Amino acid sequence: MGKALFFESVAGVAGDMFAAGFVDARLVSVEDLNGVAGQLDLEGVTVEVESVIRATVKATHVRVKWQTENWKKNFGHGHHHDQHHHGHAQEHASTNLLLGDAAAQHWHTHYTDIDALIERSSLDAETKEMSRRIFRLLAEAEAGAHGIDVEKVAFHEVGTIDSILDVVMAAYCVSKTGADHIFATPIKTGRGMVKMQHGTHPIPPPASMRMLVGLPFTQTPAAITRENVELSTPTGIAILKALAPQFTDELPSGTLLNQGMGAGTMDLGNYPNVFRVSLIETGSVPNDLPYETDGVVEIVCNIDDDTAEHLAWMTEKLMERGALDVWQTPSTGKKGRVLICLSVLADEGSWMEFADWILRNGTTFGVRYRKWDRLKLARTFEMRDTTQGPVQYKVGRTTGGEELKEKVEYKDLVNRW
Repeated sequence: MGKALFFESVAGVAGDMFAAGFVDARLVSVEDLNGVAGQLDLEGVTVEVESVIRATVKATHVRVKWQTENWKKNFGHGHHHDQHHHGHAQEHASTNLLLGDAAAQHWHTHYTDIDALIERSSLDAETKEMSRRIFRLLAEAEAGAHGIDVEKVAFHEVGTIDSILDVVMAAYCVSKTGADHIFATPIKTGRGMVKMQHGTHPIPPPASMRMLVGLPFTQTPAAITRENVELSTPTGIAILKALAPQFTDELPSGTLLNQGMGAGTMDLGNYPNVFRVSLIETGSVPNDLPYETDGVVEIVCNIDDDTAEHLAWMTEKLMERGALDVWQTPSTGKKGRVLICLSVLADEGSWMEFADWILRNGTTFGVRYRKWDRLKLARTFEMRDTTQGPVQYKVGRTTGGEELKEKVEYKDLVNRW
C-alpha cells in the first residue's frame, strides 16, 4: 500500500492554485503556509485563504499579502527600474497591499538572491531542494529565452514576493504529504496573446514554451471562450516539471482519501478555473513482468564533517546489521564543501532501526528517507565444484524459472586470492 498525488489541470495550473488545492483538500492548513513565510524570514508577509465559487463550484483561493516593504531586505539586488533581462510570468494572482501592481513598479528580483534566500531558510531539506529546483528551471528557461547566463537572470512577476512564496508553498505541500507516487493530467496552456513587461507574446510565452519541452499538453477546452487566455503560468509549469509526474488522462486506481480544488483569479464563466488535487491510497503496483516485487526504504544523509575511516566503519557496520545495500556518493554541498552522500537501503519493517543507528553513530544531524517499489529477479544460491574448489553461485531467474544470469559470490572468491 502507498499514497499517490494526482494533479488535474482542469483549467491549467499556477503557483497559487497549487497550494490552494492542498488547503481545500485539508492536506495543509493556512497556519502551515504562514509558517513557510516565517521560515523564509519574510517579515510582514502573510497568507490568507478564502472560499470562492468558480462556475457554481466551491473552491479555495490563496492570497499572499504584506503591509510593509521589510521583506525586501532579503533581496540585495532587487530594483524598481528596468536595466536587465527579466522573467515575465503572467500570474493568476498578484496582491500587494502597499505597492499595487508589482510589475508596473518595475520591481525585479535576481534568481541568485531567491536561491540564496531559500538556501539560508529554516525550511526542511526536501522543501528547500524542491523549491531551488523549481526556480532553477525557471531561471534556465528565462536565460535561454533571452540568450543570457543563468546567474544574470532577474524576474519581474515571478520575482514578486507572492510568486516566490507560491513556489515554496507548493514544494512544502508536496513534501508534507509524503506521497510515494505523483500523477498529473496533460497541461492546458491557453491560447492567443499575452501582454508582459517586455511586450506582447504568443501563449505560451517564450520561457513557458521552453519548459514545456518533454511535457504533454492539450488544447484549450472549447467551453473557455476567451480569445486571449493564459491558463498555465511559468511557475505552475515549472512546479509540475520539477515533480516529474507520470502523466495520465484519468485517476489512477486506488481509494480516494482527500480531494480539493484550488481556484485561479480569472473568472472563466461557465468553465471552472480550478486546479484539482487528489490524495489516493494505492494498492500493490500491477506487475505483468515475470519478476518478483517488494518495497524498500532508502535512507540518505549528507556528511561533510567526518573522516573516510569512520565512514568506512559505518558502511561495514550497517551491512553487518542487515542493510540490503550501503553506498557512498561524493558531492559538493553548501559553502562549496566536499561531502559524502551516505545511502542505505533497508526493508520497510526495519528502516527506522537503521535511521536511529545513523543518528546515534554518525556526525549528521538528520536523515531523509523515501519508499521505493522494486522489481527483482528470483534468486537462488548453488554450491558448485570448480578447479579452485567448491564455489557458491548466485543465480537470477524469472518467476517462471527462466535463468537470466549468474555470478560467483565475492566472499568465496576473495578467500582464494
